Amino acid sequence: MSVFRHLPLLLVLYGFFGFTFSSRVSITHNGYSDLVVAISPDVHPDQASDLLYNIQRIITEASADLYAATRQRSYIQSVQILIPQTWVNITANASTWETFQDAEIQIDHPNWQYGDMPYTVQLGGCGDPGQYIHWTPNYVNTFDYDTTKLQFGPAGKLFVREWARLRYGVFEEHGYTGADSAFPTFYRPGTAQQSADMVPNVCSNIPVDFTVLYGCGVDPQTGLYDSNCMYSFPDTFKPTSSILSDNRMLSSTAHFCDDDPSSLHKHNQEAPNKQNAICDTQSVWSVISKHDDFAGNNNPPATIANVIPTFNIVRVLTGARYVLVTDVSGTMGRYNRIGRLNEAARRWIKYDITEGTSLGIVKFSTSATMLSDLTVVNDNTRQQLMDEVPNRTEGNTCIGCGLQKALDMLKPDGKGGVIILVNDGLENVRPFIADLYPQLIDAKVKVVSIALGHDAETEIEVLATKTNGKSYFINDYGNDDELNDAFTGSLTYQPAVPSEELTVLLFQEKYQNGNKFEDSVFVDFTIGRNLTFRVDYTNRYFIDSFSVNSPSGQVYNQVTYDNSVKLAFIIILGLAEEGEWRFSLTVNSTYSQDYASVIVTSKSRTDSAAPITVECSVPSGTVVENAAVMPVRLVAVVTQGRNRVIGANVIAHVVRPDSADHVIKLEDNGVSADTTKNDGIYSRFYVALNIPGRYTLVCEVNSTQGTYIDDGVTIQQRTAMGNFERVQSGGAFRVEIPMSTNYPPSRVTDLKVVAMQVDQMSLTIEWTAPGDQLDVGTASAYQIKYSTTFDSLMDDNFDSSSSVQFGSQDIIDGSMQPLESGSKQRVSLRLPSTAENVTYYVALRAINNNNMASNTSNVVSVQIVRVKPPPTQPPTTTTQVPPTTSSSLTVGCDGVLTTSSGLLTSPNYPGAYINNYNCQWTIQVDPASKTNLTFSHFDIESPFDYVEVYDGSSVSATLLLKHTGSTVPSASVVSSSNVMLVRFVTDSTGNYFRGWRATYTVA
Repeated sequence: MSVFRHLPLLLVLYGFFGFTFSSRVSITHNGYSDLVVAISPDVHPDQASDLLYNIQRIITEASADLYAATRQRSYIQSVQILIPQTWVNITANASTWETFQDAEIQIDHPNWQYGDMPYTVQLGGCGDPGQYIHWTPNYVNTFDYDTTKLQFGPAGKLFVREWARLRYGVFEEHGYTGADSAFPTFYRPGTAQQSADMVPNVCSNIPVDFTVLYGCGVDPQTGLYDSNCMYSFPDTFKPTSSILSDNRMLSSTAHFCDDDPSSLHKHNQEAPNKQNAICDTQSVWSVISKHDDFAGNNNPPATIANVIPTFNIVRVLTGARYVLVTDVSGTMGRYNRIGRLNEAARRWIKYDITEGTSLGIVKFSTSATMLSDLTVVNDNTRQQLMDEVPNRTEGNTCIGCGLQKALDMLKPDGKGGVIILVNDGLENVRPFIADLYPQLIDAKVKVVSIALGHDAETEIEVLATKTNGKSYFINDYGNDDELNDAFTGSLTYQPAVPSEELTVLLFQEKYQNGNKFEDSVFVDFTIGRNLTFRVDYTNRYFIDSFSVNSPSGQVYNQVTYDNSVKLAFIIILGLAEEGEWRFSLTVNSTYSQDYASVIVTSKSRTDSAAPITVECSVPSGTVVENAAVMPVRLVAVVTQGRNRVIGANVIAHVVRPDSADHVIKLEDNGVSADTTKNDGIYSRFYVALNIPGRYTLVCEVNSTQGTYIDDGVTIQQRTAMGNFERVQSGGAFRVEIPMSTNYPPSRVTDLKVVAMQVDQMSLTIEWTAPGDQLDVGTASAYQIKYSTTFDSLMDDNFDSSSSVQFGSQDIIDGSMQPLESGSKQRVSLRLPSTAENVTYYVALRAINNNNMASNTSNVVSVQIVRVKPPPTQPPTTTTQVPPTTSSSLTVGCDGVLTTSSGLLTSPNYPGAYINNYNCQWTIQVDPASKTNLTFSHFDIESPFDYVEVYDGSSVSATLLLKHTGSTVPSASVVSSSNVMLVRFVTDSTGNYFRGWRATYTVA
């Protein structure tokens, strides 16, 4: 099946257009104002009262913590809480500019991978702002529970951590379990900063005091603890930094790590964490200090007595407000621009704008004229508004006049609103666009710019960026579909609707120069309601017939024509069959200049599940001022609701100013342009920026044999996903200064040691190959070097004689010849012999065909020592009494938990647990109390592995629960006394299951 490669129709009701993450939050006199917390319409209103109360408690606590963490430089001054439009029983002020999709914090159902843990979606690199912070309703309403604080840390500090990711573009300073992780949970430090030979991968201002959890062993390949090992901290371990480290450190941490050698919170450059890898060993505080909020002595430390935020609860009381501001100057007559605009705008008003939206229309040439004041769109007003769309040209070009007229129309109803600005030439009459910037930004108006032809005013994309809007480019040699896409794309800013009401684009294709066209589209298991086949045409006589065949062979040929807007459609009533739907379009070939486009859309299959959707974007914005300084990152986010779609085939089409269509495969591999592996965010750099002008972006997504939705179902239980297809516009971006040379290769950020042979004095390293330019193509060579000093491998020192480069004579196995970008590379290298313990640091650079070098990779280390097995304790993070012994149990398993609340997990959770395991824990609380045990995650091999819970201190007591499989026990388990026994038994077979997690409290 072919898919139209130009700008396709956006999601009609809830746009997923590309984001330019320049937040509306501003900082003045150290206070952040207008932070938006938005609650999804999918959240039930029964939770409203508790949510609104707890949101204010969390952010009030966070404001004080932020003030301390940023060294008295910032706090939260004011917050807007946007509630769903359907929460009519909650008293709220009118929302005029706040939207769910642009909110800094979104409260919605959980992403399975994170559960109730707050997280930040980050699409960019070091210093790039994130997209939003996600909270679940359950987290907000239980944030002050002991179990929640034990699991995630204090809510205020957790907010500061996520705010640092969102606002300043920093990353976590801790490791992860799993053999595939480039950031391990343990590493061997080469400095005296730490007190043990292997330590947790965290950033701490004091030596890390820890205990390795039960079941850990030493990986003979790497000399480190195995990849699923975890640790616990004693109650006496109370570091004050870093907030970006392990959740369990948040109770005492209050600061970010710093590069300043004299700082009390010295950054740990050696730790193999994401912050060091992506930010090239810069500390979190160093990155924060360079942000515009604080650079150049902005917002210096200040003594502020009151850091309590103010809160304003708002709700959309009326529909969104739009003003169409269109150019009617003389040049709009060229290429029938005015005629094409008229047809597209009329179609948009009749079929796309939702009822209740307010629309005004302004035309501008030498001056501006209001053609229609803001009018509520309904069945009685659509035709009236359609008739006001201009279709004649006149005069010069005063864009500022049109913008001023639109502002005057929007102001009486408060801040906010959307201006759709259509332009085809340079402005030549004052006021100019730049003269209106202060008013537009203060009014919080969003501008959607539509450039008709290559000669459109260049400032309109700058305007869209400054107002958090978006941009489109319409080629004069293109077709009306591009204009349709631009108009429907503007509907992103309508009030959010429940996910089941999203209308998604499945297919779009233009047909011309032929007699009969046949094609197909797949209806997948997430869609099927309101399946619509729409035909947009330039001439009714061009269309002879149109019909659709279902997967079972049923024929639909009753076509509805609306020649007033040149549109025809077939709507499939009820629930459409899953599978391949075919359609046939027969045309009159005598009309050789005419064409038709087929567009297929649908809603979710059920009213309780979300469809698969795609966001397509250039996160850096719509204007590339200097391509050499600002590489363009292309991003597609593929999700079903909040769960991510993994393993999809994602293709980006970039049409350049010279009309060349470049095809780029986006990757979700966690390297180069893509910051996190398998998170449903597919990325790649676009390097062919050697022509100034406007570029357009379209993302096409389809399934492969390995595609799946990451919804918690284990590998063994997954069923075939079937075929799905999506297409999504990313709008346009404009390059001002093109690239005159080549880019260097991307920096390698996932270098790791996968094996070490002490007796042979060798190591094996692995990494993902960068490209010849960033992550495109194939590099020409690698420089791989080692040193006994970490600093010798830093960028400034890499070429010095203090480090040694591996040569071909050092290769034991593999190759140092670069492979194509995205390929895994592995090589075994010989180290110099030594009779003493020594730490070697290793790093690499990639060299391209122009002899340009990448920045130095992340630095890894190997320590030549005799490894001893680690001391172990049972898997719990709570305070424990010394374990007792029992001949019937695995040694070291029998622990007694005496605190009033605590956490229990299977060994290595959330990774594969141990085979042949027979372990039990006794929970013994205050004699006057009972124990309440609640499982939050459960995934073990059924029926061979199981968990038992007994109402007493031994297995002879009453059995309260015996559970296996992958479903979480539906109810908590409550003992009849103060003692409860938990037992976990596994068999000898291997497994890929994640294990279980439970918390207990006093009942």
